[in-house]
Amino acid sequence: MTETEAAAKAYDSKTVGFRFKGIDLTLSLSHGLFSSYDVDSGTRLLLRVLSHYIDEAKSQNQGLPSSILDAGSGTGVIGIALGTYFQSIGYRDFTIRAQDRDELGRLFTAYNGEINGLNEPRLIAHTEPLLFNQGPYNWIISNIPAKAGTAVLKYFVKRSLTLLKNRGRVFVVIVEPLAELFANWLTEYGADLVETISGPEHRVFVYGSQGSEVVASFSWEPYIRHRETYKLAEIGYTLQSLHGVADFDSPHYLSQLMAALAVKLKTLINEVLSQHREAPVFFFETDQGHFPVWFKAFLTQAAPRAAHSIKPFITGRNIISLQATQHNMETKPDPLLVPSVVPDLSASRLLASSGSPYPLLFLFPDAIPKTDRWPAYWAALEKLSIPGSLCFIGLSATEADRFDRLKVRGFQRLGDIKRQGYRALAYKKL
Repeated sequence: MTETEAAAKAYDSKTVGFRFKGIDLTLSLSHGLFSSYDVDSGTRLLLRVLSHYIDEAKSQNQGLPSSILDAGSGTGVIGIALGTYFQSIGYRDFTIRAQDRDELGRLFTAYNGEINGLNEPRLIAHTEPLLFNQGPYNWIISNIPAKAGTAVLKYFVKRSLTLLKNRGRVFVVIVEPLAELFANWLTEYGADLVETISGPEHRVFVYGSQGSEVVASFSWEPYIRHRETYKLAEIGYTLQSLHGVADFDSPHYLSQLMAALAVKLKTLINEVLSQHREAPVFFFETDQGHFPVWFKAFLTQAAPRAAHSIKPFITGRNIISLQATQHNMETKPDPLLVPSVVPDLSASRLLASSGSPYPLLFLFPDAIPKTDRWPAYWAALEKLSIPGSLCFIGLSATEADRFDRLKVRGFQRLGDIKRQGYRALAYKKL
């Protein structure tokens, strides 16, 4: 079973049918992604608009788009609907780049493409920020995520205009409360507004560029919030926070508990790092990077030699979170970064990327509703660790209880801190 299939099996919440231009699709949805019960109304409105433009292009012999970007693809509904229809009419001279900041989105997009007969090279899914790729494209399509924040949405307008081929079009559906702001940004950046279509809760904007093809480099600037100094376990550190990533104002309480547990077990941590110099240290689901950045500062005090030689390995679902952590760690060379949903599903990739197992692991898993993945996490720890490895995990108290009850043979619990509904646990692999 491939990683894509395994992820879909593990996180599938519902399978639904959907019809687009006479083509019946089967779509796997997930509680871990947007629109987990059915295809949402915004996507349906956008697809009706796209259907009209396809019919118009065919009737006027204008040709169908050959390069399409599905920005913020989620489970891949929009791009897959277009691609399967194109294939059904014998049109195959196209590629669809589906991008989502969430690794789970990439896996579900790829899986839904496969089960509907749309595979590489016509559909290629990537874990990356909105409009990260250079293009250019005939069509950019997006059910743009409002949670990205206004700074990122405004940048979407500006950058999308630079990624279009001559006479290219952007098709965006956005929730009605943000529609007027979006319209103002189109005016500000000189977009050629073709039309707007309103639904009960959403508005579709169709626009293009008034200039020639100009492909600009991607910028992280709209994601940047501010740089501040924070403190965990009485040890200070500096971090630059990003929009679209949790814990931008202060470190999560779990980071506080994990820091307290690390201080409590600092002698053991020092011993492990002394025995495994140059070995990678594993961080899973790091948000802004509060704990990894603090851990580097902590080592500078507790084990200066280890701090100098630490090789951080950062993984998790959100590529923006991973990039934020990588940036904030300020180590040379840059920390290794590999997206993953559950370490067990991607253990072979994680080991291949690092070149060795991990003597020290810190995990902050996100519990996805209606899934039971704690046995898989234990399986991951068995694969990714070596005898003597220290494994730390931070969870809500309820989920931590479930995780601890499932502890497999060969691991010994060394530490446990529980406060205010959260719990940090430490284990040693025997």
